[in-house]
Order: sequence, then C-alpha cells, then structure tokens
Amino acid sequence: MFKRVLIANRGEVALRIIRACRKLKIETVAIYAKVEEHSRFVQAADFTYCVGPDTAQSSYLNREGILMAALLSGADAIHPGYGFLAEDALFAEMCAECDLTFIGPKPAMIRLMADKAAAKNYAKTQGVPIIPGASAITSVEQLKQAAQAVGYPVMLKASLGGGGKGMRVIYNEVHLQQKYHLIQEEAQQNFLNDAIYLEKYLTVARHIEVQILKDHVGNLQIIGDRECSLQLNHQKVVEESPATILQPQQRQQLYDLAKRLLAKLDYCGLGTLEFLFANQQFYFLEMNTRLQVEHGVTELTSGIDLVTTQIKLAAGQVVHPGILSFNGHAIEVRLNAQAAAKQHLLATGKLTQLRFPATGRIDTGYQKDDIIQPYYDALLAKLIVSDTTRKRAIAKMQQTLRQTHVAGVGTNLATLKQILNSPAYNANQIDIHFLEQMEGAVQ
Repeated sequence: MFKRVLIANRGEVALRIIRACRKLKIETVAIYAKVEEHSRFVQAADFTYCVGPDTAQSSYLNREGILMAALLSGADAIHPGYGFLAEDALFAEMCAECDLTFIGPKPAMIRLMADKAAAKNYAKTQGVPIIPGASAITSVEQLKQAAQAVGYPVMLKASLGGGGKGMRVIYNEVHLQQKYHLIQEEAQQNFLNDAIYLEKYLTVARHIEVQILKDHVGNLQIIGDRECSLQLNHQKVVEESPATILQPQQRQQLYDLAKRLLAKLDYCGLGTLEFLFANQQFYFLEMNTRLQVEHGVTELTSGIDLVTTQIKLAAGQVVHPGILSFNGHAIEVRLNAQAAAKQHLLATGKLTQLRFPATGRIDTGYQKDDIIQPYYDALLAKLIVSDTTRKRAIAKMQQTLRQTHVAGVGTNLATLKQILNSPAYNANQIDIHFLEQMEGAVQ
C-alpha cells in the first residue's frame, strides 16, 4: 500500500480522497492555489504545497509544479480526482517517469477514451452500438454529406470535449457551416485540438451509466448503474442509482455491452461507461477513466467505498469478478453557485450563510465565510440521500432541500426544489431534454 498520496485536485473531491486515505492509513499531500490557502481541504491534509497563484491553468493544471510538489513531499502516488488532470494521458506518463503511481488507468487507455470519436470507433469494432454519425470531419462539404446521411437534427461535438463544452445541436443546413467553425474554435481553445465529429441527435433518450472496476489481472466487477438524464447545458444536475427505468432484461443487456467493450482492453482501475437509451436500444457515448462526480449514489446503494477501492486497485489489489447487487435508491443533486439573473453563470462572493441538515450525506469543500473564486467550477455541494424506494428517497431529498440555506451568493437551490417537486420527475417521466424544456417553460 502507498505511504503518502498527493491529491492533484481541490475542494470537495480533495476532501473525499483525504477521508479515503485516512481509512487506509495513508498520509496526504494537498496542492493548492494561493487564493485557496485557507480552504478546508488544505487544512485537512497532512502536508501542503502551493503550486500557483489563482487560475486553474497556473495551479491545478500546472503539471510540472504538481510533480515537483509530489517529489519534494515524498509522495509515492498521485490521485487526480476528477476534472483538471484526471484524464490527461501526458500527466499520467509524466507521473510514471517520476516513479510515481498515477491512481488511474494506463496512459494508453486514458488517451483512447479521451478521444470520444476514437472511443466510439473502438466500441463499434467490439459490436457495441453507437449513435449513427461520422468522425474525422475535415471540411464543410464532408460535414454536410454526413448530416444528410444521418438526417437532422444532428449534434456536433469536439472529439476531445467534455464538461458540456464544444457541443451544438444543428437542426438544418442553414447554420451548419457557422456552427462548424464555432465549435472548431471552441475545441481548440478548451482542448487544444479542433477535431470534431457528428452524430444523430436523439430527441427522446435517457442517459444511463455503468460503474465498473477492473484489476490488473483482468477481473471485471460491475457495481450497478445510474440515471443521469437530468442535465442543463450538458452538465448533470441530478443523478440516481439505480436507473429504475430499466427492466431486469434491459439491465442485463446493458451489463453485457459493458463486458463486451472492456473484454479486450488492458484497463485497470475505476471507470464509468455512459450510454444513451432510446427506442429500447443502448448506444455507447463515452467512457470516463476516473472517479465520477456522482460516485456517492453508487456508494450508498452498493455499500462499496469506491475511492478506497480505487486506491487499492492502483496498489495491486484484485477484485472479485461479477455483478454486485444494490439495495435501495439514492439521489444526488448538485448545488451550484449560480448568478440568479444570468442562469448558468458562476456566482462569486462571500458565503455569509451555508447550512445543511444533519440527514443525508453532504459533500462540500466550502464553509461559512469562504470566498467563491471566479477561477474554478460552480459546485458548492453535493447533497446525497438514500432510502428503500425511489419515492421515499425523493421525499427525503425534498426535505433536505427545504432545510438547506445559502446566503451571500446566488445558487440553483430554487431550481433543484422545482425539479424534485415536479410531477413528471416524481413519475419518472424524464429524458435528457427534460430540464431544458422545464427551464424554457419557466422563461
């Protein structure tokens, strides 16, 4: 087992990893931007190193600075959390060159799955259905031909995209050329690569995930599934485990597809396979080669500590192959700092009040009087509850939201309450466009 782990991340996920390391009696090293030197995750770690002044680029994406901190601190492993460098194959290679264990899969696996178009092409070779489309688009004419072949509407996506960036829905040919160049520019700016691909836009679909663990000898363990259809701007807002829309035979079909896709991959670690479920058919979307933001709902329904297990896998532990059963139902909502007057824009300022109920699980990196900086993501906290049924879990989440109080910055708390009180949500009549339609109706 590792002696000391450096956490190449911040906020609530850094705290989550610190808790897992304490369980395993592993010392922790926190890296931080100067503007966050008094943050909870910095205070909680055994050792701390400042790696930059403020922006993500100057700190949490500073590969060389992070590796220097790891070497100076005597760390023998690095946990990247999610976001930032978690799916950066180059960083994983640099860790290996420095004799540091990267807690994640091999760089080749990260590189394959980070390229969404390449990942889909690989899935297709393994007999796993993908949404009809075209990759390696290099001209407007090629784009037009591909769109005509699959039929409008279509979705244009950055090949190395993520986090809802570099994505546009196209309903006709009129704006195709304009959007093509816009997405190229956005992809180049955010991912340093302007490659894009096109796929059919499904007007009615559910977003379903499969949580997997695979060890270094090839044992595959499937730890249930999640419903992640409730998204705004391609960012998840509410997640559930399990996906109650699935019948037993559909769930088995989903798990069989996961096994098929992973069978020939030299993959070791934690991972999530994402699918769209439309017209009784599963379509592979992508694989995230890291810990997911929504891992908590799977932990509550499976009883498995995914973070400690992830660390153990990186240290060489094996898993028992098969499918783990889950119990009850869990729901997570993402409470975001959000400007009320301008939806989806990060709200900054001082948290003059931050109070959560004692029930449920609250994952947050903030406390009262903290300053929400303009440099990072909008996540204030993840509120997670579980109960014996989906109906009871919804009631518990409704109560949790009523007892949550935030002041000093705008939040999406009112939107979360609206979702949980929606008759359609309660009846499980949702899809990937549900929140966009709900927001449009309010406006």
